[in-house]
Amino acid sequence: MQSEILTTVYSQHTVYLQRLGATQGNAITPYLSKIEEGIQRVFNRYRDRAKTAANQAAIQTAIDEISKEQLKLYVVELKKSNREIGIEEAQLASATMRNVIENDDFQTVIPTAAQVNAVAVATPIHLGGNSYTTYKTMTKNYWQKWSNEIDSAVQAGFVSGQTINEIADNVFSEMRLQKSTTSKNILNRALRSAKSIAITGTNHYANTARIEFVNQNDDMIKGYRLIAVVDSRTSKQCRSLDQKYIAKDSPKLSAFTPPLHINCRTALVYEVADKFKLDDKDTKRASSFEVDGRRDPKQVSSEGIYYEQMKKLKASDQDAILGPTLGKAFRKLDDPKAFADATIDSLGNPLTIEEIKNSRRKNSDLGNILKEIERKKKER
Repeated sequence: MQSEILTTVYSQHTVYLQRLGATQGNAITPYLSKIEEGIQRVFNRYRDRAKTAANQAAIQTAIDEISKEQLKLYVVELKKSNREIGIEEAQLASATMRNVIENDDFQTVIPTAAQVNAVAVATPIHLGGNSYTTYKTMTKNYWQKWSNEIDSAVQAGFVSGQTINEIADNVFSEMRLQKSTTSKNILNRALRSAKSIAITGTNHYANTARIEFVNQNDDMIKGYRLIAVVDSRTSKQCRSLDQKYIAKDSPKLSAFTPPLHINCRTALVYEVADKFKLDDKDTKRASSFEVDGRRDPKQVSSEGIYYEQMKKLKASDQDAILGPTLGKAFRKLDDPKAFADATIDSLGNPLTIEEIKNSRRKNSDLGNILKEIERKKKER
C-alpha cells in the first residue's frame, strides 16, 4: 500500500515539476528579446555604411558579445532555479517519508542544497542510447550553440555579397521572436531548446535529490521504483520501464536513473524498508497526503493520473505542456482518459496532430475537435 501512496504522490508531483520546467524554459524569453533588440541597434548604427572588413568585424563582434552575455545570464538563472529544486525535492522526500510511516516526529537526514548540487553536477545525464553528458556541459553547450548560430547567420550575409542594409533586413527577419511554437527562426529554436534543457535539468536535480536523500537515510529505504508519465509523448523506453523496481545497491542503478533522455519526465521514487511497512488498514492518513497544496485521497497508479491532474492547471500551463492546439482540444474534450487514448496508437506509439485528425477509430471526438479548431483558424 505504501508503494501505491508514493506512486500517487510523485505522479501528481511530476505534473508540478513539468510545469516548473516549462516555466524555466520560457524564462529565457526576455533574454532573447534583448538579443533581438541589441542586433537591431548594432545594424541601425551601421546602416548605409560601406561593407568594409572593419565594419563587418565591428558588427559581428558587437552582436557576438550581446548574444553571449544574454545567453550566459539565462544559464546562470537556470542553474540557480535548479539548485532550489534540489533542496525542495529533498525536503519533499523527508515529508513524504514521515507521512507514509505515519510519524511526524520521525527523524530523517535532509541533504543540503550544496550536497545535492555537488552530486547533480558530477552525475552523468542520459541523452538516450549510450550517450551521456553532464549538467555543466549541457548548459554550456546551450549558450555556445545558439551564440554560434546567431554569429553564423550574420556572417552568411556578408559572404553572400549583400549590402549592410540587405544583411540587416534578412537578419532582423531571422532573429524576430514569433508567437508561433513551430517557427524555424533562430531565436524561436533557441527558445524551444531552452525548454528542453530546463525540463531535463529539473528532472535531473529532482531525481538526484531523492537519491541523495536515500544515501543519507540508508536504513529506512530498500530501493527505488521508476514511475513514468504515461501519455502521448512518453518514450518507448520510459513506458517499458514504468513500475520497474531497482535495489538501492544495484550496479545498474545509474543506468536506470532519470532523466533517461532529453525531455524525460520519469521519476525515481524510493521504496520504504520492510520494517517500516504498515498494514493496509493503517494507511488512511498517508493516502490523503497533501502535495503541492492540493489533497487527493484516491489510490491510483501512475497511468492516467497525469491528465487528471492536468485538469487542475490553468489553461496557460496546459498550453505550455501540451502546446496551444492540443491544450485547447484537451479543454474542449474534458475527458482525460479519452484524450490519453486518442493520442496514442494501438501499440502505444504517440500520434501527431495530423494523425489524430485522420484517425479512423470509432472514438474520434478529439480528432473532430482538432478539425474544428483548424477550421476556425482558417476562417479568421
